[in-house]
Amino acid sequence: MYQRIIITSGVSLIFNNKSMIEQGFPDFFSTPEPLTDESTVTSDEVIQHLTSELAHKESDELGKLSAELSMVNVLQKTDRLVKQPYITLFYTDTFKGRTAGFVNKMLLEKVYGATVRARKIFELNVNNRSMLNRALGKYLSDVSSALQEGEPKTTCFAPIGGYKVMTSLGYLAGALHNFPTAYLHEGSTVIHEIPAVNIEVNESFIQENHDLLKKFFVGDCFEYDQLSPEEKELIKKQTVMFDQVEGLVELNPFGRFLCDQDKYYKFFKSQIKFDKSLKRTIDRRYANYWENVYDEVKSLVFQFESKSANYRGTLYHESDFSSLKDKDLSYHLFKGGNEPIFRALWNYNETDDSYYIAQIWFDHDDYEREIVRTIESAGHKNDWVNITNDLYG
Repeated sequence: MYQRIIITSGVSLIFNNKSMIEQGFPDFFSTPEPLTDESTVTSDEVIQHLTSELAHKESDELGKLSAELSMVNVLQKTDRLVKQPYITLFYTDTFKGRTAGFVNKMLLEKVYGATVRARKIFELNVNNRSMLNRALGKYLSDVSSALQEGEPKTTCFAPIGGYKVMTSLGYLAGALHNFPTAYLHEGSTVIHEIPAVNIEVNESFIQENHDLLKKFFVGDCFEYDQLSPEEKELIKKQTVMFDQVEGLVELNPFGRFLCDQDKYYKFFKSQIKFDKSLKRTIDRRYANYWENVYDEVKSLVFQFESKSANYRGTLYHESDFSSLKDKDLSYHLFKGGNEPIFRALWNYNETDDSYYIAQIWFDHDDYEREIVRTIESAGHKNDWVNITNDLYG
């Protein structure tokens, strides 16, 4: 019997309730997909409204509204899932994706008795190959981490919602760890289970060639004709890890995922350093927050290394404070999630390839009261502790 589910959320729940949403929020479906502070507020309002309208429905009726709800409903009705499962739900970081994801989350909790951890899928920009490769590589890494929290016999892996590429690539991550992939068509009651095909990765290849691979991991596209003979030979040996299009070559999502595994952090990752007093405070007062801290720090690093303008609002959130504008600050303000609140002062030093985290807030009132004074004085006389091994080891 399954105790855990790992599932991806699409937007069918939103479109299956289109008329209900438009009655209270007529501009919802014309709202641009990139999230802003204003559209996030609207998203929260729709989440609350739609959840309250749907939560009274029977589980069978809800199961017809989205494949995500249907999967849990069918598994529980056929006694293949415990009554209070733990679910990791991946949702796309867009206006509709976030809204649908959190409505699914709340209904899974209220109606199906689940404990649900929502995990964000970053910027699946289907119009930009390099950005899409990076985002899909991180998606695979996050799915891999979620899978490894359990084991195949008690975990149902169901990447059924969202873009089709999430399902196909998700299968590769599952198969790599020997997890079969479950599929359920929306409205159906028949669960199909695709067995895990044995995927063998030559780990020594990554270790022995990490210096060459890091160029592709850190960068985006390169002209094939400009590569060294050693780099061309590398691509020839491992075509499964690279994409070649019109004379350009880059790591594909699967290649990024393989290099991005935590066990290779010494080869590909930057150092992460915390203020010593900050680490002591978390150890003493917020020890149960460390998992969330690690996830948020990884998100910060991913957003910064993506070099995308879409992340400026979260990476440099100090720009939203009028009293901080035009000031020469040593640190930036990272705006993380809200469950729990995560705000952090950070800086990246290219010389030693290290991220420095000077302060973190888990309470919004403390954060708003202290941010201006703290960011202005950040960086003076700090003692640092390296937590890279804790983060990835």
